Amino acid sequence: MTIIHMNEFERTRKGLGQQERTALLRECRELGLSRLEEALRRMMDGVDDALFELAEKAENNAQQTQYFDAMREVRLKRAAMEAAFRSRLLEGFNAEIRRDGRREEETAGLLPDGDGLGLVDDERLEEDLAVGNMITKIEVNCRQELGALNQRIGFLMDDRELERGGNPIGPRVICNAFLDACAGIESGLKVKLIILKLFDRFVVGNDVLPLYQALNRLLIERGVLPDLRPTVRRQPGSAPAAARAGNAPAAEGEEQDFFATLQGLAPQGGGLPGLPGLGARGGAAGGVPVTPAFMQDLTLLQQGDAELAGGLAAIEPAAVAAGTVNVIRDIRQTAAAQGVGGTDAMIIDVVAMLFDYILDDDDIPDPMKAQIGRLQIPVLKVAMLDHAFFNRKSHPARRLLNALADAAATWDGEADGGLQRQIEAVVQRVLVEFEDDIALFDELAEDFEDFLERERRRAAEAEARSARLLDNKERLRLAKQAVKAEVEARCSRHELPRFVREFLVSYWQNLLLITRVKEGEDSLEWKRVLQTMDNLIWSVQPKQPPERERLVRMLPGLLGALREGMTLISMREDDFQGFLTRLADRHAEVVNRAAARAATEAEPAAVDDDPLAESPLLGGGASGEDVAPVEENREITTATLHRLIREEDLGDIEVEEITLGEDDTGPVQEEDAYLEMARRLEQGTWIEFRDDEGGSHRAKLTWISPISGNYLFTNRQGHKSADMTLQGLAAEFRRGSARIIEDVPLIDRAVSSLLDGLRGTG
Repeated sequence: MTIIHMNEFERTRKGLGQQERTALLRECRELGLSRLEEALRRMMDGVDDALFELAEKAENNAQQTQYFDAMREVRLKRAAMEAAFRSRLLEGFNAEIRRDGRREEETAGLLPDGDGLGLVDDERLEEDLAVGNMITKIEVNCRQELGALNQRIGFLMDDRELERGGNPIGPRVICNAFLDACAGIESGLKVKLIILKLFDRFVVGNDVLPLYQALNRLLIERGVLPDLRPTVRRQPGSAPAAARAGNAPAAEGEEQDFFATLQGLAPQGGGLPGLPGLGARGGAAGGVPVTPAFMQDLTLLQQGDAELAGGLAAIEPAAVAAGTVNVIRDIRQTAAAQGVGGTDAMIIDVVAMLFDYILDDDDIPDPMKAQIGRLQIPVLKVAMLDHAFFNRKSHPARRLLNALADAAATWDGEADGGLQRQIEAVVQRVLVEFEDDIALFDELAEDFEDFLERERRRAAEAEARSARLLDNKERLRLAKQAVKAEVEARCSRHELPRFVREFLVSYWQNLLLITRVKEGEDSLEWKRVLQTMDNLIWSVQPKQPPERERLVRMLPGLLGALREGMTLISMREDDFQGFLTRLADRHAEVVNRAAARAATEAEPAAVDDDPLAESPLLGGGASGEDVAPVEENREITTATLHRLIREEDLGDIEVEEITLGEDDTGPVQEEDAYLEMARRLEQGTWIEFRDDEGGSHRAKLTWISPISGNYLFTNRQGHKSADMTLQGLAAEFRRGSARIIEDVPLIDRAVSSLLDGLRGTG
């Protein structure tokens, strides 16, 4: 960021008339348009190759087709996109020039916050987040040049602080112009986001900074504020660092507890490893507290201006930006930090030790750990400005760090892009905006917690559905076992003609399954279909003469119930008529035999010893023997089940999950510590699962089945990740392929680890 004294501003302003300033703005516009058009052409040359590479790596034909279709579409629409980009740039430039104080109102919708997120469709939100990240990237990477350009453009617009409008060639205008140019892409959101990322990589990453440098050179040559000096611009309302270092009395009291604990760990008159100057209260001897210049150097380093950071200029900017190494230790070794003494020297060492723990913490995935690692310098500044950071768990910066870490621990890879983008946006805001006003952390913590709460509400709905589906699957399995038992018990107790047994196993059993799932085992309907089965079995048994009359009275109701049931499960009419024909023959035989039994004993009906063996088709001859072989048992299809059972009763159960007789009970393991660990898990616990290839995913224990005791795990969005038995989970723990993610806030864990480590050396 750059500033200029007002007398210089006024002197330059008086040297340029309105016409000259308008001409310079027009010259800036033409330079910006030509540079950005050329950058876009170079980028579009590479879009074809990028989409072709993605098509080659596609996981399935549908994805590959999507990428090839996108290639064709971009080729066809390239000229229109380039023309639209120029047109939108021109419109955006002119709109900012004409704008009169409506900027915040009109641009507030770019990245909606609070409950407003729910009003924006998901596709637009994804696009806006991508554009918001590009804007922030430009603001961070081009901070120095953009700051100077803002003031020079502001001078030309007679709006020094750009309060009435934005920079007409600023990051918002550029990125929104390209988003608008992509509006005609019809290959889907995924392809559009890929094109936005290519713009981010090639144009935002390579061409915007040189453009701003060229614009500044042009304006300097034209005499527009040629003597701007770099400095760090203070945020409105922020107090000087020295004034903020002493906070409210309560915070000061909390500070005493933490440092008193450290003091008590040190040997008399000595220090501790990592805190060598702890022997005397006040820290290292011979040094001085941090100066405003040191804090300003930290801010410049944090915001990417390492070359301006004075005594800290030797720190590698790439290490600061990466977030994967402990740069606080590098800062501690600089001459500027070596001169720091007192409590501030101790704070540098303590923060370095905290980040040793954080960067080595397995509970946070590496990409998310890198994002938190980028906050090392802001955390160091916070700790120096407000010593209560160490003791007060509700401290805004500590609260934000814990929220980021807790959410990061549940991140499940690139598929969870929404959380990743949100965390990156929070980190970038801290890096760009934080100087010495700790209230920023309070604002960001509230916004991030609101985001997480919205995500939790959506996940809870998905979790409930995932649990309901698993519960329905288990209820269906129990129902299958129950109806199979009912049929097998009757087949084993009675000598039945083969065609009757085949009918019960292939058809009536399916009707029993539907009725039990839909109506329940205590329902009158369930009892009625059981009774119909019993009546059918009784009707084909040999009869005594007095029972003939009862059979004749029963037959109309029995045949009606059989037809009703077979209509419900869509039995083929030819098969049903064949069954009725054979049943009528059997009934006639039973009645005739009963009539003859008064004089002589009838021959027993021939039976088949195996009620579940393959049998003839139900249609055909009357004897039951002179028929063609039967197909395998006719199981009801998933489509029929979905039609006959309410969706909320069955859910999205797959075909293989309704196979009658399924049994996936595994071997029982002996009791050990791992089985007890699995048994003691509480709902809400997060587990990291690792596969044999070294990959991993994280899932939450969402539901424990009251029927089987099986565990359902879901991802952060609430979708099913895995379900397993108690024994199966214990086996994962035993193999080391599953581990519990600790449910303790990150900074609390880090502080506790630090103190434990010092106690061990004291």
